[in-house]
Amino acid sequence: MDIWISQFFEAIRTPFLDVIACIFSLFGEALFLVLLICVLYWLADKSWGERAVVTAFSAMAFCNFFKGIFQRTRPYAAGVVTRVEVDNPFLSTMNLNSSLSFPSGHSTMGGGLFFATALRFEKRKWLWVLCPFLTLGVMASRLYLGVHYFTDVLAGASLGILVAVIWDMVYRYCPKKKHFVLVGFALLSIVFCILEPSKSAIEQCGMLCAAAIALPVEEKFVNFQNAKGTKNRLFRALVGLACVGLIFGLFSYLPFAFLELLGWKFVKYFLTVLVGALLVPYLFKRLKI
Repeated sequence: MDIWISQFFEAIRTPFLDVIACIFSLFGEALFLVLLICVLYWLADKSWGERAVVTAFSAMAFCNFFKGIFQRTRPYAAGVVTRVEVDNPFLSTMNLNSSLSFPSGHSTMGGGLFFATALRFEKRKWLWVLCPFLTLGVMASRLYLGVHYFTDVLAGASLGILVAVIWDMVYRYCPKKKHFVLVGFALLSIVFCILEPSKSAIEQCGMLCAAAIALPVEEKFVNFQNAKGTKNRLFRALVGLACVGLIFGLFSYLPFAFLELLGWKFVKYFLTVLVGALLVPYLFKRLKI
């Protein structure tokens, strides 16, 4: 069945569908989702953004661990289908590890984020149509691009949704314990990195560990409020993106050997999330925006 479905999606490729598939795949890109979550956290709804953070990062910690265990060859590398060759600053199918197909990380991120949103705003019935649609779109895009099998995307989306449900139960029934649960997930991600180290696992571990520190500290000592008014949101966006961009710029110019010695991927993503979730909210409060 996996092979038949992959070949079906290969057979329907057109230039227009290539573009649509790339757009849906963006919803599973780690950097895109970090920026999206920052916008939610800073500008839209603090509680929504926080739940998106903990759900997406926790789900991806498990996803990367399972990828390391199963080591499944991607369909294009196995000769089942060809891949759609995409390589730009936002999305690439050219730099993927060919042996990390199961489960799909994009489907995990998409399923986790979208269903965390639906559960957060459970009374808005239209979200229960939109969020499954977007999740299916991400899943289909990975099949269409030739980088995953059907069972990869099904397992990934299921994992993301399961973690979203777990976090919904934490927020719903024991919200005072949420930070302890987050620390537990962060410690688990460190164990996963030791057992199955990979570039993605180390990046995700850095983000999850930073969130486990930044979110409780922010809540206790900063406790910024949701933005009010277009002007305040604009100022917040400028301040936040400047601070996060500074971290990425700094790591782009530091000597590579020095960064490699420090485990630079962990440090880079740890500091990015720490700045975005703690320093930036502190600046919002100090600047009264």
